[in-house]
Amino acid sequence: MWPWESAIFAYLCYSVFVHVRHHEPPGGTAVVVAAVASVVPDLIDKPLSWQYGVFRNGYALGHSVFVSLLVVAVAHAVARRTSRPRLGLAFGLGFLSHNVGDALEHMNDGLWYGVEHVLWPVVVLPPDESPSFTGTVRQFLGEYRTHLVHHDFTSYFVLVGVISACTLLLWAYDDFPVARELLTTVRRVVR
Repeated sequence: MWPWESAIFAYLCYSVFVHVRHHEPPGGTAVVVAAVASVVPDLIDKPLSWQYGVFRNGYALGHSVFVSLLVVAVAHAVARRTSRPRLGLAFGLGFLSHNVGDALEHMNDGLWYGVEHVLWPVVVLPPDESPSFTGTVRQFLGEYRTHLVHHDFTSYFVLVGVISACTLLLWAYDDFPVARELLTTVRRVVR
């Protein structure tokens, strides 16, 4: 998933969880934590693979379910120790939602193909053909743009569209967390 898609999906997952568990909308700080956590796996793996050649491809340490569970456990422990358990929960759901989103991205290639992306180091995927981080990002953005311009909407594009629309509606229902807090802060400063 692209970073904005990961953040949208993380918001959806976190907000639904908070509604089900606590019967209230999420707070802005927790939403930011979930969104940032949702891009951490790519911030680890993509540069280390595409730019520095540490990993063979962009699905390694940051995407590994084994590492993810450890990272989420540490985040949860730190959040509880600092009396901010919801931030730990937001981080954990955001971080884990990234791998679920990536599995959804590869759903047309079969369930196993999506699952094997999170099994590093047990499963090591074939090497990416990437000249550099910026070159690879430029190439993928070009492909993404081509799909949009030519209305080549794969089932994945449709799924992301549905997820985005549902998330936008949920964000409105939640009274626009983050935007709401920013507006409140601006009003206080202006007074």
